Amino acid sequence: MPNTFAVIDAGSNAIRLQIASVDQPGTYRIIEQDRRPVRLGHRVFDTGALDPSSRSNALDALKRFKTVADRHGVTSIRAIATSAMREARDGASFIEDVAQLGITLEVLSEEDEASLISLGILSGLKFDPPLGLFMDIGGGSVELAVGNHAKTFALFSVPLGAVRLTERFLKHDPPTEKELENLEQFVKQKLGPASRRLVREKYTMVFGSGGTMTSLAEMDARITGDSHHESLYVLRRARLKSLFELLRSQPLLERVASIAGDPKRADILVAGAGVLLAIMDQLKLDYVFVSGRGLRDGLMVDLLRKSHPAFMGTWTEEANRSESIEEVGEKYNYDKTHSQQVARLALSLFEQMRDLHGLPDRYSSLLYAAAMLHDIGLFIAYPKHHKHTYYLIKSSGPSSFDAIELDIIANIARYHRKSHPSPKHLLFAQLTTAQQDVVRKLSAILRVADGLDYGRQSRVREIQIKTKPEKVLEIRLSGTGDMTDEIHSASDKGGLMSEVYGMEVVFA
Repeated sequence: MPNTFAVIDAGSNAIRLQIASVDQPGTYRIIEQDRRPVRLGHRVFDTGALDPSSRSNALDALKRFKTVADRHGVTSIRAIATSAMREARDGASFIEDVAQLGITLEVLSEEDEASLISLGILSGLKFDPPLGLFMDIGGGSVELAVGNHAKTFALFSVPLGAVRLTERFLKHDPPTEKELENLEQFVKQKLGPASRRLVREKYTMVFGSGGTMTSLAEMDARITGDSHHESLYVLRRARLKSLFELLRSQPLLERVASIAGDPKRADILVAGAGVLLAIMDQLKLDYVFVSGRGLRDGLMVDLLRKSHPAFMGTWTEEANRSESIEEVGEKYNYDKTHSQQVARLALSLFEQMRDLHGLPDRYSSLLYAAAMLHDIGLFIAYPKHHKHTYYLIKSSGPSSFDAIELDIIANIARYHRKSHPSPKHLLFAQLTTAQQDVVRKLSAILRVADGLDYGRQSRVREIQIKTKPEKVLEIRLSGTGDMTDEIHSASDKGGLMSEVYGMEVVFA
C-alpha cells in the first residue's frame, strides 16, 4: 500500500499544493498539484499586517487543500509560509486560524527557503550538475544560493520580491521613468552585499525558478519560437532586456495579453523582470536555465527524506503523465474539478469491468488522459466541442504519449458525446480494427462517467458494478445530495455501453 504525502507552500503571491505517492523509497509520483493565486503579501510589506481579504482567501485555499489531502489519505503533510509571514506582525494569529483547519503552518527561515529552492531545482535535473547558482524571485523576497547535491552554501534572502517592489515603487500604469529609476536604485543597493559575495564563487551553471522566471521564459519562447528542453529553458540576458523594455512600456491590459501562462502575474512582472535583469547584470550572467521546479518540489523531497530516514539515496520523481496532461488542460482552461471527477469515475468503471472489456492495464492510462482532456474543445466553442477536442489533443497532446496512443486518446475523447464511433467517420476508420475496438470500449465508459457528473458537483462518490441475469449491467451509485440528474444523464449516454458490451445498462 503506497504512502501519500502532501506539501503546501503559502508564498507571498500564491499558495501551492503538491501531493505525492511513494510505493518504495527512492521514487515518488505526483498525483495532485494545485495553485491558488492568493496574494498573502498584499500590503504586508507596507503596513506590516496581513490584508483582511487576502487572509480570508488564504484560509479558504488552505481549507480546500486540506480537503483534497484528506481525500487522498495523506499520511504526512508539511505546510510552510515565507516572507509575507516572516514580516506580518499578526502572523501568529493567522497560524492559529490555520491550526483550526488541522494544518500546522511553519514559517520558513530565509536560509531554509533558499536551501529548499535549490533542492527543488536539483531534484528535477536529469544530470548531477557541478557547482550551480540557484535563484528564485518570489512575491516578497529573492533567494540566492550556491550548491550541488552534496552541499548548499552562500545562502541569501534579499527583500526584492515582485509584489513588494510593485506595491512600493510602481504606482502608475505603465510605470513612469522616475518610478523605474527609483526601483533600479533600490534593487542595486539591496543586491550589493549578496552580489559581492557571489561573484567570488566558482559556479558553472545558473538556475532560476518561481512564477516570474517561468512567465518570462514562456513569453520569450512564444516570441522566439524556442521550446523547453528537459524542463529547462535558456533565458538569455539580451533577450531579457528586450522583454523588460516591452513590459515596462505596456499598459496592464496589454501585458495581460502577452502572458499566456499566468495573466494574474501581469501587474508584478515589470518589477520581477527588473530584478532578474539587475541580478544578471551585477553577476555578469549571460543566461539562466529556467526550471519549472522550485520550493514546492524541494519541500516534497525534504519531507520524503525525513519520512524515510533509512533510505540514503537520491529521491527522483517518476515520469508522470498526469503532470503533462494537466499542463495541456490548463492551457485550454479546462474545468479541473470536473475532469478529475470524470477520470476517477471512468477508472473505477474500467477496473470493475475488466472481465467485460478484457483490455490490459496499460489502456487505463489512455482512458485517464481522454477523461482529463475530454472537454478542452470548449476552449474553441461549445458546438462540436468534442471534435475540437480531437484536434487539440492531436496537435498539442501530452508529449509522454506516442503518436498511436494520442490517436486512440483523441478518438476516445471525441466520442464522449453525440455520434457513436463509426467506420463512416474518416478519423476513426483510419485506426486498425484492434484500435477501433479499444476506442469503442473506452469511449462507452467515458460517456457514462461524464454523464455521472452532469451537474459538475462531484455528487457521485462511489460506483459498484453488478452483472445480473438476462444480460443486465447494474451500476449502483453512492454519494451526496440528489443524484437524479446524474442518473438521467448517464442513462441517456449509456446507449454506446449497451451496444458495445451487449447488455442493458441500468442505474440504481
